[in-house]
Amino acid sequence: MTHPTPLPDLTRPDAGTLLFSEWIVDTPERQQAAADALFDEWQGLATTLRPEAFLQLACFGSDDGRVLLSTALWTSDEEHLAFVREHRAAMVSRIDEALPGIERPGLVRFRRRHTVDGPAVPEPTGTVVVLRAEADTAEAAGGWADAMADALRATGGPGPAHILVSTQGRSVLVQAPAAPGAGRELPVPDGAAAAGVRVGPPRLHRLLGSVTGPRG
Repeated sequence: MTHPTPLPDLTRPDAGTLLFSEWIVDTPERQQAAADALFDEWQGLATTLRPEAFLQLACFGSDDGRVLLSTALWTSDEEHLAFVREHRAAMVSRIDEALPGIERPGLVRFRRRHTVDGPAVPEPTGTVVVLRAEADTAEAAGGWADAMADALRATGGPGPAHILVSTQGRSVLVQAPAAPGAGRELPVPDGAAAAGVRVGPPRLHRLLGSVTGPRG
């Protein structure tokens, strides 16, 4: 089923891997067209092949219209890799034929390290703040992720906020719901926790829709 809400549940216990990828599409029109094409492809695959390991695919559009951010939940990396080895090339080829010129920097595999609960957004907007950080070492990334969780708990921002660390250990992604009319700032650790960590700017992304797998 395709629908605009709710946000994907990154805490579901059967989600053994969380996959994030960006497609650079450059305009809001191409952003929506790319999302629609991706939904169509995955809806067809989920319906005809019914891969039990596929849980959900959600697409978010950056507020500047340039980037399509996809979040996929699978039961495991192994199941996902086996599936895409057989089907991804044909799927991407069909999308590129309809919408040429998409840039794909690459997919990153994450594990959830923290979920920080906070006041629920009174009027959910389907918009999230996404913050990414890159560290010199896995130890620095883990320390920064832990400090980020402490900072979110101290400030009591909207929740739940999720802090993910990549399987290669040096990338961190923070996702938190955006309250109506609120800015995009998140509390960022400084001092010793920030040593060896490069933090990108926080970005707003609006949920465009999602496709669920056979498990719902």
